[in-house]
Amino acid sequence: MELSVREAFDGDKDFIRDLLRKVKLPVETVDTGTTTFYVGCDNGKSIAVAGFEFYGNDALLRSVAIRPDLQRTGLGGRLTDWMVETAKQRGVRRIVLLTETAEKFFARKGFKVTHRSVLDNDAMQRSTEFTSACPQTAVCMMLDIGSRH
Repeated sequence: MELSVREAFDGDKDFIRDLLRKVKLPVETVDTGTTTFYVGCDNGKSIAVAGFEFYGNDALLRSVAIRPDLQRTGLGGRLTDWMVETAKQRGVRRIVLLTETAEKFFARKGFKVTHRSVLDNDAMQRSTEFTSACPQTAVCMMLDIGSRH
């Protein structure tokens, strides 16, 4: 299966919202503009989504989701790799995420479990993801990717 990724258009919002609901991920930032969403496609058909919220040199990885019938095919790993590369190209120093279900998946991608309190990015700590979308029981993970500078 081919995977091409592009930044989402306004016309992708219904697909993004529907997919996130199917995989039980928060949808509150789909319409707010705080999350930059990317859509993964196979031959032009939307099959996946992932998002970033940028806070200075840090990025909050949001909503990595693959259509349920295509999960466990390697697409999630390829989409995550693409997101990490995109963050590197933007000069991001670290990627942070919160997860309730995918700790092992992200650990295989190099993310390390960390405590929310060690993050020194106040804006990220005040984000919807940290304050309301993900419960305190969600695991916080971080990937240090350095900076291009």
